[in-house]
Amino acid sequence: MELPEAAADTKLRSTLLALGYDEAVSLTFISTADAQQFAPTAKIAELANPLNDEATVMRTSLVPGMLDMLAYNLNHGSEDVRLFEAGNVFELSGSGREEHKRISVGATGKSNPGSVHSPVLPYSFFDLKGDVETLLAAFDYQALCFSADGAGEYFHPGRSARAVMDGATVARLGQIHPQITTARKIKQEIYVAELLLDSLYKHDLRRPQYRPLSRFPAVERDFSFLLDVQVEYAQIRRALAGLRIPELQGFAPADLLRGKEAEKAGIPAGKYSLLLRVNFQSPDRTLRDDEVAAWSAKIVESLTKLGGYLRSSQ
Repeated sequence: MELPEAAADTKLRSTLLALGYDEAVSLTFISTADAQQFAPTAKIAELANPLNDEATVMRTSLVPGMLDMLAYNLNHGSEDVRLFEAGNVFELSGSGREEHKRISVGATGKSNPGSVHSPVLPYSFFDLKGDVETLLAAFDYQALCFSADGAGEYFHPGRSARAVMDGATVARLGQIHPQITTARKIKQEIYVAELLLDSLYKHDLRRPQYRPLSRFPAVERDFSFLLDVQVEYAQIRRALAGLRIPELQGFAPADLLRGKEAEKAGIPAGKYSLLLRVNFQSPDRTLRDDEVAAWSAKIVESLTKLGGYLRSSQ
């Protein structure tokens, strides 16, 4: 008999393999220091007869094992490494011992080896975030956002995030803090994600659906906004999704001026400029100008509520 979560396990594994990651297995035991560093709030389950000083407790996180496996590969001549591990973590509770399912993803080196057609590109936080988004896209959910806070103290503060699906954290990801990699004698940037499968598996797998392409023309509109630097794109995405306009087929940033580029363009301090490109289309008719104008007004209103200021639209 197949286990209830077997289909989800298979989907995640096959996706990771397709993304270029190799499956690996680490020890179930870690050191007390690692347990405290990578899962500071977990109640540690100590071993009565530990193997050695580096394996004295049941693992509370898959991250220490992933770091050890990445370091092993680097020390044996591999510069570009992508690994994943599926397994359980353990902690004590009032009723005894609890087990939680996790998947860790780790990478270092180059994301693109380079060729005569493209330059060499180092693996970055955005490569990891994109791979995590690909994994999460297999599940059915209402809202997904990435929060810059609460990922973990062991991550680089400017290159880490939490993936929040329908209000619950389902993954933590980012670059491991340089102080930690230096202490472990790792000379390359290390990127790690840990998926919390207990939370993720509360969502069903998304069922593929066929929808024919519309025979009617799409209407494209551009909106140029000034926004406070604290406004994240996830907030914009939620605001537009909340409008529930069926004919709103898609939207994406077409141009962004932030930081020094914004300063050179004369944009006030504390602001950034976003050119948002929006597409409207109906599956069964040609859209009227007044309809597009009404929907455009709703978009402007929703982003104005976020503190945005419309510079121009077309």
